[in-house]
Amino acid sequence: MPKIGEKELKEQIKTEDFSPVYLIYGEESYLKEYYVGKLKNKLVDEAFADFNFHQYEGKDASISDILQNADMIPMMGAYSLVLVHDYPLDKSQKDIDELKAYFKDMSPTCVIIFWYDSIEVDTKKSAKWRSVETAFAKAGSAVNLEKRTESELAKLIVNSAKKRGCTLTPDLARYIISVVGSDIQTIFSELEKFCSFVGEGEITKQVVDDLAIKSLQARVYDLSKFILRGDSDSAYTVLGTLFSQKEEPIAILAVISSCYIDMYRVKCAKAAGANESELSQYFSYKGREFLIRNAARDCRNISIDNLRRAIDIIADTDEMLKSTSIDKNILLEETVAKLLMLRHA
Repeated sequence: MPKIGEKELKEQIKTEDFSPVYLIYGEESYLKEYYVGKLKNKLVDEAFADFNFHQYEGKDASISDILQNADMIPMMGAYSLVLVHDYPLDKSQKDIDELKAYFKDMSPTCVIIFWYDSIEVDTKKSAKWRSVETAFAKAGSAVNLEKRTESELAKLIVNSAKKRGCTLTPDLARYIISVVGSDIQTIFSELEKFCSFVGEGEITKQVVDDLAIKSLQARVYDLSKFILRGDSDSAYTVLGTLFSQKEEPIAILAVISSCYIDMYRVKCAKAAGANESELSQYFSYKGREFLIRNAARDCRNISIDNLRRAIDIIADTDEMLKSTSIDKNILLEETVAKLLMLRHA
């Protein structure tokens, strides 16, 4: 079987046409946990879970021990399930070889899932992970659960709200993503709050603004927006709030940097005669396409030269934050002042 995505995995679960082994990895933590749960519910009868379900965390056991359980005959059920979470296969070629050898003669009554959450399965940079992915794809299914696009997330929000008995527009769904971020679990948590507040009514922008817990990115975006407007009072008010909430200056600066880099990319794309929407083909904006739209709007009155100078200021501050003992909050305040002054240069 090949490398597959969410659509194919969903179809396997629906038809109960299971692969003997699964490698489940990717950027979207919620989807990975969700589909592992779906597979478990389909494969394991809870009444016999003590006999037919075996779970391992990290490297609590050897590959040999894990595969020994895979050879056990299920009790009162068609399958047993071996679930292995965040096992560092890339650290041992011996483990990979042992797993490949098992794949040549697998038990027909056991499904094995290797699920990766805190460990990154980087098949582009790591030859070992590519080898693991290829082995799972050949013997069963290698499932890459990537982040959904902004349009897919907006559709999910609208449909989820409908199931909860409330309504909202696709445009507001996209606004919610820009406010709370693209993490599905966070979106669902915020949506539950909005729906509880409006009951069977309509979720409005005012409801979102009043109730949503803004992501760090959204809060720092407000800061960048005020800097670009030259509104120093509002910029320092937001910065003071971030300090009071104990946000790390390095993390704040990283988001400010990303805002300016987004604008620089848009400016360069336009200078090259390209459409800013094409940036998604070259950079990681999946599920965050609103960043490109915001950048295109915010950089209209800023020259490429000023954006380059701003990025240099941010880079210098980043180096100082990581290499000096100067108060980090003061360094960040000075950087905001320099960016404000640069706007008028």
